[in-house]
Amino acid sequence: MIVSALGTDHEILLWEHPPFWPRWLRISTIAWRAGWGGLKRPDLVIYDHVHLAVLHTVVPTLREIPYAVFLHGVEVWQPLAGRRRAALLGANLLLTNSATTELGARRFNPWLPEVKVTWLGVPGQPQPVDVSLSPPVGLMVGRILGIERYKGHDAVISAWPIIRAAVAEAKLMIVGTGNDEARLRQRVRDERLEGIEFCGRLSDADRDALYRKCRLLLFPSKGEGFGLAGVEAASYGVPLLGLKGTVTAELFPEGTGVVLARDLDADSIAQTAIPVLADAQLAARTGQAARERVQAVFLQEHFIQRFRQALSPLLEGISRHLA
Repeated sequence: MIVSALGTDHEILLWEHPPFWPRWLRISTIAWRAGWGGLKRPDLVIYDHVHLAVLHTVVPTLREIPYAVFLHGVEVWQPLAGRRRAALLGANLLLTNSATTELGARRFNPWLPEVKVTWLGVPGQPQPVDVSLSPPVGLMVGRILGIERYKGHDAVISAWPIIRAAVAEAKLMIVGTGNDEARLRQRVRDERLEGIEFCGRLSDADRDALYRKCRLLLFPSKGEGFGLAGVEAASYGVPLLGLKGTVTAELFPEGTGVVLARDLDADSIAQTAIPVLADAQLAARTGQAARERVQAVFLQEHFIQRFRQALSPLLEGISRHLA
């Protein structure tokens, strides 16, 4: 989306930074691209991650070039020191995907300079789903990693027997994979839980097909800086279950298509999910409100407008300098 936002009237070079390369090779490649490889010297560098922004402090040919850094979430929800702190302090512009991300970053790094909140966007869906026709299917979409248990898979699985007792035909579809998937599968077997299906990793098309067949997206994550899956589901007209005090509450204020659980307690998750799964008309009304919120605020064109507006003063300053 960043490339799309600027590509219409700026020359864009996308420098990928493969994480599996040795560190010395990654730094050498960036240095070569920045001035020793025959490429045009960039007028601005935009780093899509704070860890990549460290390159600006170690590659000599980059140091005089203005740069911006995009902050996303958990990577800045920790004390940042050394080159990471220097990279943020030296940036000409800091951007973030939500006020929640900024707040979490400042909690650990009160020295953080001004940050421009730039909500993301998703493609528009011209044909929304009629959730009133969908069966009582709950859907979870996201990585399943041991270091990311804050996403709430365990909480939803714990809540599932309560949900099934109230909505007998309820089914839970879990999309995604990772090193914690086997443990969750074993847990479902050991506890003899019914109505839970692990789908593994799906193509975007297959994932989107599931958005169209579910009644509720379960997204009770405590650690999202934005939560793209939730906004994607809402774009189809699917209601969203999130947690109070998280980014979901920021993006979808009360009455805009979200039901919020108090916390990750199984009973809290269940009692929040059951009314939507049990009542197709309530699900449809909630999903329609969610879709309207996305249509008004979270489409890709909205992100492009926000991004260009945030970047505009910096680009104007660079243009004056180059004139």
